[in-house]
Amino acid sequence: MPWIVRMLLLLCTSLLILYGYTIWRLAWALSHQTGRPARTWQKRLWLVAVVLNLYPIVAIGGYVLDATFWRTMLRGGHPIVDAFLTYPFWIGLLVALQLCLVFLFLDLGRALARLWAKDADRWAARAMLLFAALALVYTPIRAYTDTRQIRVREQVIASEKLPAEIAELRIVHLSDLQLDARTDASLVRRYIERANALQPDLAFFTGDTVTSGTEYIEAAAAWLGAVRARYGIYACLGDHDYWADPRRVPESLSRHGVVLLDDASRSLELGPISLHIAGVTNIYRRRPSSETLARLAAEKPAGHFSILIAHQPSPSLVQWAKEQEYDLLLAGHTHGGQIALPFFGLRLALARLETPFVSGAYDVGTLWVNVTNGLGLTFAPLRFHAPAEIVLLRIVPMRTTGMR
Repeated sequence: MPWIVRMLLLLCTSLLILYGYTIWRLAWALSHQTGRPARTWQKRLWLVAVVLNLYPIVAIGGYVLDATFWRTMLRGGHPIVDAFLTYPFWIGLLVALQLCLVFLFLDLGRALARLWAKDADRWAARAMLLFAALALVYTPIRAYTDTRQIRVREQVIASEKLPAEIAELRIVHLSDLQLDARTDASLVRRYIERANALQPDLAFFTGDTVTSGTEYIEAAAAWLGAVRARYGIYACLGDHDYWADPRRVPESLSRHGVVLLDDASRSLELGPISLHIAGVTNIYRRRPSSETLARLAAEKPAGHFSILIAHQPSPSLVQWAKEQEYDLLLAGHTHGGQIALPFFGLRLALARLETPFVSGAYDVGTLWVNVTNGLGLTFAPLRFHAPAEIVLLRIVPMRTTGMR
């Protein structure tokens, strides 16, 4: 059985468990409030669930019958498929995930409340229906705004390695364009224009120009070449670059003036600022070898403000960068989780299974790690509580503030 079919069957099994519990509790709440049998509500809710989940059902059938049709279904871009299958599936999944978490919490609370409150069931049923109504309204609105929004996140980092007479070094961090058939050119244009409006001294792109194939490589490189930074834009390779074409992506980037650091480094003198930048290709198919890391460590001069760029923010790479006394590590890959579920102060995202560095700036001793949400999408055609972003890093002299 092909790997992708096994994964889809695993997905379908997970969906059955998720929807099974959510429908069971929602039918109970509806029955409690209306007086109609729970079984009646379950039948109706399961019908809705089947309609919402036609996407994986048709996708499996499409793969078995016709590989071309399968690629269209999985990778998207067809407006009819997206409108009637893809987006309903993902919105339904988001609603079900949120309701499942809330219902589990309410069931636990109901079990405890029964010890002293006679009407615990009534209040639990009302709360479940209220949350269901809110989720049905909130989820599509939030998903739409997060998918279309581009935020600018600013981080100030103080360093003793910058001369006191310098006001600041402005660095823009971009990542994960992932151009494909679904990409809205107006969104990419806004991304680049907003980056340029920040008037960066340096720009860094931490991988994934396209989602797959070679069709959009040149366009992605052209967009990155349109970034206007005083001292240029530097990039590293991402997973999707390697899967698409590890030869054409570097060629296109170079043609458009983007400097690729593929297990390479260089030192720059930006006026009175001594800067050292290094880039490693840290992806699933290719990790930096011990020889590569040793060479990069030997090339790193003392006293320079040093920046390491990589696609994946692997804990092992973060630890190595800290040991080698880099000042800043820039990475992407996670999309900020892309789909993140806030739950009582927690931020639940699958990316956390891979790395603790999912989104934001992390102070790791003497090293700052910045992971950006980037712009593009993987698997899901939307974002939820993880909007696209541009990061402006303002590196300032330490002076007397004592800030980091």
